[in-house]
Amino acid sequence: MMKQVYIIGAGGWGREVLVQMRDAPACDQDWCIAGFLDTRASMLDGIDCGLPIVGDPLTHEPQPDHAFVCAVGLPKAREQYARPILEKGGEFIHIRTPYNTEGYLSARVHLGTGCFWAARVQFSPDVHVGDFANIHSGTIIGHDVRIGRYAQIGAMTFVGGGAQIGDYAIVYPHATIVPNVRIGEGATVGAGAVVIKDVPPGKTVFGNPAKVIF
Repeated sequence: MMKQVYIIGAGGWGREVLVQMRDAPACDQDWCIAGFLDTRASMLDGIDCGLPIVGDPLTHEPQPDHAFVCAVGLPKAREQYARPILEKGGEFIHIRTPYNTEGYLSARVHLGTGCFWAARVQFSPDVHVGDFANIHSGTIIGHDVRIGRYAQIGAMTFVGGGAQIGDYAIVYPHATIVPNVRIGEGATVGAGAVVIKDVPPGKTVFGNPAKVIF
């Protein structure tokens, strides 16, 4: 039975995910793309991406041949729209393309449910990626890194060995997180920041070296 895969979120990240999914060898072999689910019915007005919005993730009823990819950028919103599908027994899948195949995964990398990583992400050994974490293109993840649930890591980020990124944390592009640093739950690391010491939960840091700005 070929799965019908729905992309939750028709914004910019959702359309990036769509492009990556179309490159996946399994596309139209093991599964096909059924459409977007978005609460904003007009989100694609004026945009011809070749795929329509076919429903609302808050009311969609998963069927045995359905599967899902959550392409919502902000961590709390990602949880908000993924949870109703999970609670109804929906299945979330990983998307593997020629640019993010297991050739980029070192030994003993654990990938949680519904996590998504873009092109040319490098995973070192013994990394743990929590459920529904998103990692954007060109990011390097060092050995023994722990990435929390629903975390968001921007493009071209370096995460040193042993670092920990908490649940719901956001790391913006081109940040550098030195080895063994801890980014607290819900914290935000600004673009280009160089983080050399722990970031408390819920705080925002920016700069080189990164300092708490609020």
